[in-house]
Amino acid sequence: MKNHNYEKYGFDWRGINKDTGTMYDLKGFDKNGIHKKTKHKYDLDGYNRDGFDISGFDREGFDLVGFDKEGYNREGFNRKGFNRSGIHKDTNNRYNSEGYDCFGYNQDGFDKKGLHKETNAKFDPEGYNKEGYDSRGFNRNGIHQITWDVFDLLGMDKDGNKIAPPIEDLSKIVGAKPPKKKQTKLITLKPKKTKKTPIRKRGQEVIEKFI
Repeated sequence: MKNHNYEKYGFDWRGINKDTGTMYDLKGFDKNGIHKKTKHKYDLDGYNRDGFDISGFDREGFDLVGFDKEGYNREGFNRKGFNRSGIHKDTNNRYNSEGYDCFGYNQDGFDKKGLHKETNAKFDPEGYNKEGYDSRGFNRNGIHQITWDVFDLLGMDKDGNKIAPPIEDLSKIVGAKPPKKKQTKLITLKPKKTKKTPIRKRGQEVIEKFI
């Protein structure tokens, strides 16, 4: 009785291929994946029975997950979703949905870590960070990030000129929440208890005189 159970590559328990009726399949590989002419796992063109070369690319130049040697799939996009021109497939412009280009920088030149592509530091060539503030906390319009005014906590403006008194009470800053006042509990004094004089019974005064 013949056993017609075939494994993944079409070979039965004897090593006979169902398509060719021989020990080799249509591509010339046997049950163990050895090619009949080269005597190893790759054929004369350098591909194994799954169709991939020693580097993991098929005859069209794509790997097992569908990317070529340059990292682009059959649609022309890389793993980050950018094509060779740097256009993202979802936004159809140079920046992805998070606002970063194919090199990982936003429109201001900062990456996700806050480092600038030209200075490789947290400040760009003009001295501003990813949020748009300089080392003293002023933006390009001269507004401070804490006070939301043209002066900082010391009363200095963007150029270092003193234009206001130092801010000691942070609750006076625009947008700041004033400190919560401690609520003092009102203590109510209880009236002192006075001793009650006992009510005398009838005739008790007369009795007390004779005692």
